Amino acid sequence: MSVFKRNKAAIIRFSGAITAQSVAPYLKLLKKIERVKSIKGVMFVIDSPGGSAIHSELLYLAIKRLKNKGKTIHGYLEVAASGGYMIACALDKLYAPSTAIIGSIGVISVKPVLKEILEKIGIGYEVVKKGQHKDMWLFTRNYSEEERQSINELQEEIYNRFVEIVSEGRKIPVSDVLSLATGELYSTKKSLGYKLIDKICGLDDALEELCGEIKANPDKAVKLGTKKPFFQRIIGASVYNVIEDVYYRAIL
Repeated sequence: MSVFKRNKAAIIRFSGAITAQSVAPYLKLLKKIERVKSIKGVMFVIDSPGGSAIHSELLYLAIKRLKNKGKTIHGYLEVAASGGYMIACALDKLYAPSTAIIGSIGVISVKPVLKEILEKIGIGYEVVKKGQHKDMWLFTRNYSEEERQSINELQEEIYNRFVEIVSEGRKIPVSDVLSLATGELYSTKKSLGYKLIDKICGLDDALEELCGEIKANPDKAVKLGTKKPFFQRIIGASVYNVIEDVYYRAIL
């Protein structure tokens, strides 16, 4: 039998904050894997503190679509917080090393208000708008009580969707997920006890289990990557990594 006809496993690593730019290449990559018959399974490695709820769900849905095409997809979690864990809930089985950071199931939005600082240093500003709340996201003022209520309602819907995804993906009752969905980060040991993951082990052991299921050789697993973001290619990897690290720490 030709080597090209044998079952293969692919390893894909997603690292960093979840944004439109970081997710887009993975959506294309997963779409391509749908058409590669020899790839029967994927080990999706996640090292992410989260980010955009919208793009977390888009990647979650893309993974689910790939599963519906008959692929077996397991996950290896190094850091899977917030949106990173939302993505993980699309995966068939979750592994993690003993030092992983997992969880942060919740929703947050932050807006700096710089009005007083700008006034102190003599910088004025003018806002022209149509629509009472059109400027609610600007840094020039605080939210009104009506706007805070609106944001709370929006966050409640996103939060409930997150809880639903965790409940469905991990087969945990919603009531149990709600007790865990406090925004708290969990150790690997606690995550295993809460059924947020399935096993504590190394990546090689996790890959062997995946390959056992799809009857593939773990030594022949292929690593699939994506193109570096345009911004990273322009300013260089080292500067980009510093910027990403600052954002990473801010989210955590």
